[in-house]
Formats: sequence, C-alpha cells, structure tokens
Amino acid sequence: MSSKKKSIYQKLSAASQLPRDLSDGAVLVSVTGQEEVYVENYKGIIEYTSTRLCLQTKHCKLEIQGECLCITYYTGDEMKITGRIEQINYL
Repeated sequence: MSSKKKSIYQKLSAASQLPRDLSDGAVLVSVTGQEEVYVENYKGIIEYTSTRLCLQTKHCKLEIQGECLCITYYTGDEMKITGRIEQINYL
C-alpha cells in the first residue's frame, strides 16, 4: 500500500474510533498468567513445537516461547495456547 493511501486509511480508521483489531486487522493477544495465551486475527502457523510457536499476522510475526506449549484449540482467526509461557515477541 502506498504511503499516501496508508495515511488516508489511518486517518479514516482513527476517525471511526474503531479498535485497531477491527479496523486494521491488528493481532490481539490476551495473556492469562504464565499458562494461557489467546491470539486473535492471526493468518497462519509458521512453526509449532513444544517450545516455540510462530504465527503470521497481518502486520508481523508473533513468536511465543515456553515449555510444553500446546494449541488447545484454533479456528481460522483465533487460537488458545497453553503451557508455561516464557516470552512473547513481535518479529
């Protein structure tokens, strides 16, 4: 997207006062303690092991590191990860 179109889009999104996850498709990450992570608006799974989960989002990659990581459930745009969560990184 050109910078001019992006600027106009950002201004319209700001004027609409909608949350970025709705207006821009931004990733939404909810963490409960060190044991649960809910991710919304992801595009795909890049890598999944018991110690690392890497997801593609619209704007970046999301990396979750820990121990005994398990995808408890997932749909086309949301998932729940359980295990011992040690790090969450935006790449």
